[in-house]
Amino acid sequence: MLEGRHGIRRQPDIAFRDFVKTYLSDHAELHKRDGGRRDREIIARLNQTFGALILHEITTHRIEQWKRGRLGGRWISKGQRGRPSPIKPATVNRELDVLKSIFSKAAEWGKLLESPARRVKRLRVENRRTRALSADEEQRLVAACRGKFRTLVALALLTGARRGELLTLRWEHVSDQELVFLETKSGRSRRLPMTPRIAALLATLPRVHPWVFTNPRTAGPYTTVGKSFARALKRAGITTGDVSFHTLRHTALSRMIAAGHSDHTVMAISGHSTTRMLERYVHPTQDLKVSALETAAFEIEAATNWPHADPEAAKLNRELEELFRKSGGRREARTRDLRVANAALSQLS
Repeated sequence: MLEGRHGIRRQPDIAFRDFVKTYLSDHAELHKRDGGRRDREIIARLNQTFGALILHEITTHRIEQWKRGRLGGRWISKGQRGRPSPIKPATVNRELDVLKSIFSKAAEWGKLLESPARRVKRLRVENRRTRALSADEEQRLVAACRGKFRTLVALALLTGARRGELLTLRWEHVSDQELVFLETKSGRSRRLPMTPRIAALLATLPRVHPWVFTNPRTAGPYTTVGKSFARALKRAGITTGDVSFHTLRHTALSRMIAAGHSDHTVMAISGHSTTRMLERYVHPTQDLKVSALETAAFEIEAATNWPHADPEAAKLNRELEELFRKSGGRREARTRDLRVANAALSQLS
């Protein structure tokens, strides 16, 4: 066992809370974008369950029990009043990801034979927001905002930038030609060209502090805008309960895609690395859906004697049939665009 033969090695008796200190200093603080701040918060919660246990005593089943217990728990945020909120699967998954990383490093650094969390699966999360504001909701929301918060909301709707990217934007990264987001989710900087509308919005803000959106009480950047956004939604009469600040990003990117801009152009603006990641931002409007259905119906009508729902469209289709019959043209060769066909009929008549 001491020589490590036959796959048997003596594992060091190191407590979980002792190893995570090494994990934070030698991995998280060096390689995580936030310097390990988020990991440190999660580890404080993990220590409540695993802190006193020896690493090699923590089994896969023990982690599954923790996952189940954590999912059934509740939490109270700072300053929250009323009943505690249930812990969501996404929260458990984030904590599980950190736990997996800890055990992976323990195995890599020779503290464990293998990670007990390797076969633990993440919880299924069905929280992909597919909500995009309608044009009317968008106008009401912007009108309901006050002061610099209105500028923040309008800028989010113009650029499709994330909340954190806007709140950490500094004046030194804003020029007459572009604005640069450095604090991005991917860790890669993103440059957007300056437009007259964006310039007009930024011109309403004072350039006194380093940050574009500065909290006057702390002289630093705002860290959250949840309460202000909730009040604006209430004033705007948007009470569906499925709108968050991130909905503004969905709305902006959906507008760009619906306007016909290429995926790669929108990806350059949004910061997505693949078109697959962009798919969740495609929100066809009701008018576009109706247009698509009518296009399909027109093809059916062209091949069969399917009854026409629109009398004017039916009349136009009969006129097209008669025109092509008299001119000797093939039905398949006629235009699919009714507006072009109507113009052609007007010239012939």
